[in-house]
Amino acid sequence: MSAVTTAPAHPTEGSAVAQRAPFAWNELAQYKAEGRFLDGYPEDFRTFWSPRDKVHELLVSLLSSAQHSLVLNMFGYDDDELDGIIREKIGSENVYVQMSLDKTQAQGVHEKQILAKWGNDAIGTSIAIGTSAVHHAISHLKIVIVDGVYTVKGSTNWSLSGEGEQDNELTLSRNAVIAAETRAVLDINHDWMLKQMKGARTAPAAPAATR
Repeated sequence: MSAVTTAPAHPTEGSAVAQRAPFAWNELAQYKAEGRFLDGYPEDFRTFWSPRDKVHELLVSLLSSAQHSLVLNMFGYDDDELDGIIREKIGSENVYVQMSLDKTQAQGVHEKQILAKWGNDAIGTSIAIGTSAVHHAISHLKIVIVDGVYTVKGSTNWSLSGEGEQDNELTLSRNAVIAAETRAVLDINHDWMLKQMKGARTAPAAPAATR
């Protein structure tokens, strides 16, 4: 029995950036370990598995293809290359970027270094960090919507381990109805996080203790 072929680890910070292959729906089999999808696969969905498939390379190609918008709600955000692509899109001034990040994960050392590079003042950019609206639980989604058409869901955090070491699933859809439904949920989450951030900035100081 032959060994299962796994995707190579993607470049870390300071190493050469992986070549960004043009995104094409009909060529997504190149990111599968087998080089093909099973016969009868649903036309609008493609599923990938870490560490078996080239999950990182797929995300690089998809994010690079964005022409109008990138909307994401991400629990683990620790991938320098994907972050660099998003910041490039912000710099283009033609792509709306909306990010909602979990507050607990954003406190990590590497996450703080990445977030320090962000400029939330750019036109067409909205970044929020917070929690779930219920009991301030974690925001555990790992979703990105590209150009209002392509939706990425699954268990995959944006990190070296999440994309290339851990057992994770990533499903890509090109169904616009799925994208619209998902976008409504992400917008509500984003609005809640923005209100949390505003409340934290404007909260009155605690009264001095009386003697």
